[in-house]
Amino acid sequence: MSTTTFPFDLASTTLPREAIALFGERGYHIQPSVYSAAEIDAINAAADRVIGGLYDKGQPPDCRMDRQEPVDLIKIDNTWKADTTMANAVLSPRLGYIAAQLIQAPGILMWHDQLLDKPPHGGRVVTYHQDWAYWQMIAECRTVTCWIALDDVLPDSGPMVFLEGTQRLGIWTLPMGITGDDAQKPALPAGFKIREAPVIIPKGSVSFHHGLLLHGSDRNFSSSRRRALVSHVMSAECTYRPGQEHMNDWKMKETPDHPAPGEKFCGPQFPRIWPVSAA
Repeated sequence: MSTTTFPFDLASTTLPREAIALFGERGYHIQPSVYSAAEIDAINAAADRVIGGLYDKGQPPDCRMDRQEPVDLIKIDNTWKADTTMANAVLSPRLGYIAAQLIQAPGILMWHDQLLDKPPHGGRVVTYHQDWAYWQMIAECRTVTCWIALDDVLPDSGPMVFLEGTQRLGIWTLPMGITGDDAQKPALPAGFKIREAPVIIPKGSVSFHHGLLLHGSDRNFSSSRRRALVSHVMSAECTYRPGQEHMNDWKMKETPDHPAPGEKFCGPQFPRIWPVSAA
């Protein structure tokens, strides 16, 4: 079983100031061709191994939601623990360096990854939500979702849709259920101009969005799978705040090296992505 590494080139992932400024306004940034076609093929092969229950690192991912019906989404959390190629992809300094620039962070840690497989003519509506709203054990919203397209994302394949600029409006109440048959659109302030920005990108591109940006997605109406590997990351300055249940809270406490309330995140549950070695 072969594994793939992802060499890092600083110049190709250095962002112009204009891109960083636009991220502050819009709440998202699209970076084309982060992974080559050959790299995406290797990630997809590794993803299918993990979906099939084959783990070359000798341990399972932290959580998995398998398909119970043909229309169901497959969602697997922390594949980096189970497969070497998946780990190399989601822990890549390419992602960490871009995220660090976007939120002006001195370092980037992994929060958790997710493998998503939306089947042809399937999946369910993912209603509008904010990622950080589910991550309140991170005290500061200095988080970025790095969404790696493993297939070409087309208008009819259930792309993410961003409500541009909504990260500037603060935190919203969690929706009543994140998946279902229809989208629960938030009631935004009067006068706020909503621009829906569908993320139509080719495979190998990566969409980066702020932890407070409202976003959702529709069903996959196409005849092709819509797969994504998501690397959710945070500033290395973020601190632990207990109170909201989360998989990471349970898992980090399985080892003695984890943060106390108010301390910066540390320990094996939260690998460093950028810089490559700690200062």
